[in-house]
Amino acid sequence: MILNTSIDNSYLYVHLSNITDPKGIVHICHGKAEHIGRYEWLISKLNDDGYHVISIDHRGHGKRIENNDDIGKFSDNQNGWEMVVNDFEILINDTKKNFPHLKQFLLAHSMGSWIALSMLKNELSIDGLILSGSSKFPKLLITVQKLIIKVDILFNGRKKINNIMESLTTKRFNNYFKPNRTVSDWISNDKNNVDNYVKDKLCGYKVTNGLWMDMAQGIEDAFKINDYNNINKNIPVLIISGSEDPVGEFKRGVISLYNFLRNFFTNMDIKIFEDERHEVFSGNKKREVYKSFKSFIEKA
Repeated sequence: MILNTSIDNSYLYVHLSNITDPKGIVHICHGKAEHIGRYEWLISKLNDDGYHVISIDHRGHGKRIENNDDIGKFSDNQNGWEMVVNDFEILINDTKKNFPHLKQFLLAHSMGSWIALSMLKNELSIDGLILSGSSKFPKLLITVQKLIIKVDILFNGRKKINNIMESLTTKRFNNYFKPNRTVSDWISNDKNNVDNYVKDKLCGYKVTNGLWMDMAQGIEDAFKINDYNNINKNIPVLIISGSEDPVGEFKRGVISLYNFLRNFFTNMDIKIFEDERHEVFSGNKKREVYKSFKSFIEKA
């Protein structure tokens, strides 16, 4: 299925995994430098348990990559985050029109989790939110990162790959798990999952200055307190993370995220899985993680 966006007339290539007589819909908002195709196991489990799964690849990711110039960027302009948020809002609103009687849940991973928070502040209506591989970073960290990106944009432009940011993020994340077997050990404790990620040309690539800046500004925007005044405070929210996830700052950032969001949502829960890393739905405890996830959406 293909949808047309309202911002720039581009197309959304919708992944629709539907079943007979569904009891609900799960949208998956994926992370940076990956694509919806990596969630096959989770999608299969959800289908088996009676849920449609409807999602898209973000701009600069997966099926949205039409040529090499598209890789790792949201937009050539400065409103890339707004475009990505708008894309997913179009998907969810269109799904509501087609399936008005079904509850809709949003599972948002890593970068997708901050996209989800941006959508909620736009008064998006869903029946439950699950944030995976997320964190609330210190303001100073985001400020410093924005400064680094701004300087590189000044000299090299938005399309340039920012190797400094790569060193400060993914390379630093992997250093926690030395001696390293691969460049992506940090994502999972399941070796097959890591190997599949490394082999996948649509995963793990370096992204542009433009995307780094869009994401830094998006994360900063996602935690502006005053913007939460109009949200639906009754939306159930579940935060799930691995205790060894460097994005979640080894629990600290995840707990900070929970403490922030519980100021605005009345139905909050958090599950931290010991020894799991960034991708809890692809690690050694993925069945245990899925059980918690399924329990949450069935109670919502």
